[in-house]
Amino acid sequence: MMTKSKRLLIIGAGRGQVGLIKTAKEMGITAIVGTTPYNNPPGIKLADEICEMDISNQDEVLSKAKDLKLDGIATSCSDLGLTALGKSCEMLSLAGLNENAAELCQDKLKMKSVLMDNGISTAKFYKVSSEGDLKQALKNLMLPVIVKATDLQGSKGIYIAYSVEKAYEAFRNAMFDTKRNYCIIEEFLEGWEFGAQSFVYNEEVLFVMPHGDDTFMSHTAIPVGHHVPLNCSEDIIKQTEACVRSAIKALGLDNCAVNVDFIVKDGKVYMIELTGRVGANCLPELTSINFGINYYQMIIAMALGENPTEIWAKRNKETNAGLACMLFSEDGNGTLKNIEYTGIKDEDILEVTFFKKPGDEIKGFKSSKDCLGQVIVKGKSKEECEKKVEQIKKRIIIEIS
Repeated sequence: MMTKSKRLLIIGAGRGQVGLIKTAKEMGITAIVGTTPYNNPPGIKLADEICEMDISNQDEVLSKAKDLKLDGIATSCSDLGLTALGKSCEMLSLAGLNENAAELCQDKLKMKSVLMDNGISTAKFYKVSSEGDLKQALKNLMLPVIVKATDLQGSKGIYIAYSVEKAYEAFRNAMFDTKRNYCIIEEFLEGWEFGAQSFVYNEEVLFVMPHGDDTFMSHTAIPVGHHVPLNCSEDIIKQTEACVRSAIKALGLDNCAVNVDFIVKDGKVYMIELTGRVGANCLPELTSINFGINYYQMIIAMALGENPTEIWAKRNKETNAGLACMLFSEDGNGTLKNIEYTGIKDEDILEVTFFKKPGDEIKGFKSSKDCLGQVIVKGKSKEECEKKVEQIKKRIIIEIS
């Protein structure tokens, strides 16, 4: 592939885009980071060029992208700039998902409506714009319920309510979180959660990779780690693949990575949501481990209008095991005095990274922003990976005053 001298706009500069920026530079591509400079995100110091922009503003991103003489636009691990990416790719005739598909991904109400209309299993839900709507919806749903802002990703704006009073409180909280004048309320499906990564190129789904999700319960279940492979029945794997392929087609996702969240109840797989970009919390790295390729390279190649199947063709015949976990303090609040890894590194320890430094304020864990760092390992099995992570954790010193 001829990637040198090409110019790639990477939407966002947070830690979720760091791997994408580094890989682009390693490929000899000019990495232009689109971001606001507030809070000094880590991608800024890695970029070849910085273009200041509000990545949530589609028109602003498009206007600035027109002047950058781009060969492609990409993002990873974040939905914030997804509609801007979709609109810019479509208007500038660049490879990537289109604006309509991006909008469906960023509105849980529209997304779930499309899933329902196409017979894809998902939780029963209602749109609520007022407490009157909420009262009516509660007549049709059994407690507990989940109230969700429709424009936020991950665990933000999501609340579990076990009583009518808490449902009203959750509604008020979600409406405070969202920029829209509505949210959704849906039935609570109690089961075990997992996810899947996928990749669609020229309307062909190249793979569906289920992965395990490790969660921490706060106001809702928050992902704090992932692992591959997912140890489950063949029936669950088949249901998952069928759901992913159907949902990709229904939402019109094309030329993008895909991240999907699932829950299993009574042996049936339900889709929670999906979006047209790779998942966060080390999922690009775990996909790379699983297949023995650099997944970021596939994402970049496709964004540049090149053929990602050339990279895909070099994958391992047999998949590998990998595990990533976030480091956090469950209830510790204070100032970080010291954080360091005192152990040795080997070829199976791919990363021990800290997001916080001495002097930073530390909060009890409520969202991914409260993470102190992350660990990524590979091995022959999940069990081997878990043992290695536990050994690493024993050699990490975290002091909070």
